[in-house]
Amino acid sequence: MASFAQLPNGSYAPAFTGYEINKTTGQIISNNPINLYDYTDAGKVVFIDVFATWCNPCWSYHNTGALENLYSQYGPEGTDEVRVLAIEGSNGNYASLSGTGPDAGGSATQGNWLAGVEYPMIPLRMSPNTTQFDNDYAISYFPTVYMICPNRLVYEVGQQNTAALYSAYGTCPQYDASLANNALLITLGGIEGIYYCSCEATPTVDLQNLGTVPLTSATLNITFNGQTTTYNWSGSLNRYNKTTVTLPQISATVNGNYTYSVEITNVNGVADADPVMNVASANFVVAINPTSTTVDENFDDGIPADWGNNEGILFTYAVNGEHGEAVCFNAYNLESGTIANLYMPFENLSAIGAPKLSFDVAHKRYGNYSERLRVMYSTNCGQSWSSAFSKSGSNLATAGSTTSNYIPANADWRNEVVDLAGIADNDDVIIRFEFKSGYGNNVWIDNVKITGVTGIDENDEFGTTIYPNPATDVININTTENVQRVEIFNMQGQLVKAENGAVNNISVKDLANGFYTLKLTTDNGTSVHKIVKK
Repeated sequence: MASFAQLPNGSYAPAFTGYEINKTTGQIISNNPINLYDYTDAGKVVFIDVFATWCNPCWSYHNTGALENLYSQYGPEGTDEVRVLAIEGSNGNYASLSGTGPDAGGSATQGNWLAGVEYPMIPLRMSPNTTQFDNDYAISYFPTVYMICPNRLVYEVGQQNTAALYSAYGTCPQYDASLANNALLITLGGIEGIYYCSCEATPTVDLQNLGTVPLTSATLNITFNGQTTTYNWSGSLNRYNKTTVTLPQISATVNGNYTYSVEITNVNGVADADPVMNVASANFVVAINPTSTTVDENFDDGIPADWGNNEGILFTYAVNGEHGEAVCFNAYNLESGTIANLYMPFENLSAIGAPKLSFDVAHKRYGNYSERLRVMYSTNCGQSWSSAFSKSGSNLATAGSTTSNYIPANADWRNEVVDLAGIADNDDVIIRFEFKSGYGNNVWIDNVKITGVTGIDENDEFGTTIYPNPATDVININTTENVQRVEIFNMQGQLVKAENGAVNNISVKDLANGFYTLKLTTDNGTSVHKIVKK
């Protein structure tokens, strides 16, 4: 089924009333309606599996037993924390649900969907059910697995195992529903994971009313860069309604790691007595100037702090064998067209001779669905981007195909090398991996490296070597020529160091870390060398 846009995560879950099928007789139980809000208002987290009886991926997930196990362990006969609903969103009837015949549209069923299932099954096209659910919940592909929290917000959790589903359950707020004045902060937005060249941002935060009376005011304390300020919001929100609050602009001018946080302190003029989700925060990196040279990252400690995972979609996961942890783009559970970017540290490629980018990739396709991986670069602080590498579909695949949630084996990995010679003279390069989902299967990368010729700078004409480079204390000069003068200039062209006469080294100990130009004057002329002080 073609995939477009589902409900965005954090959307308000529309009301829904459905009627389950009697798994023995095939009749709709019309005298016992199932109301979504009855569950959420009782503090239950509701998982909804929207499927079609003809859908092979739906059948594969159904047979994992993930939702049945979740219902058995944490449902009404277990710890009583969750509810599970299965909604047949196509043309399902009793014949297709029981595996005895085609659905109402004539499509063959995958099997008996009712056997061994304890949670309710609701076929939308069997009266008195209606297909309004498909419209309200923007169902555009099967299976779609939603989680609806007690505060009536919906999240797509995908085809996860029981442990992962229960872990998702833990992200829902558990709050005191009896309080008159109670609010929470849901999503902090407007802040990217990494900023290059400059940093100006306008943060936003989603504010939701959980109190029994309308929310008309809230006091928000903002903490950033060592300062705490107060922002006062006013408006009108009925219970469970939410709004996006635009907060004052922030900026940063120094390289480093930053944290921005917002806290609710008062609602409707009184203290918020329920501390659940009263604080929202975001960490981000500011890279005004390039600071990195070569790169060698295996992600065994996760995605580094100075890399950008701006959409928050990518994650690291321990794979079997020699690769340890690797970065996963979970296309198996992402709708078609979803894009995620992994930004590398700000690069000065001019300090690296003959730079090359290499990385390992692993991917198995799901049928004919096609994912895409590109390496993009910018030399103008992200104003425009060019492609250095692009593969998709069978060209991207490193092994066969699978209908399971793909985790690579040792033999599945392939090494890719991207020549960066075309941008080797640039001292302010941004490189990012761009993943795009085709609603197929996972794409993995690992062992990302930028390598080149570093350590010694050579000049063939004069037979000169400059070393070590980068340097901490002293730059040594080895040449057959008679040296007259050695000069060092900063990136602004200012002379910061000079030595006259037959010198064979020059101290850089007192220079600030960064990039410089060394000019060597001899009896036969001048040569210029790029050096790095670290």
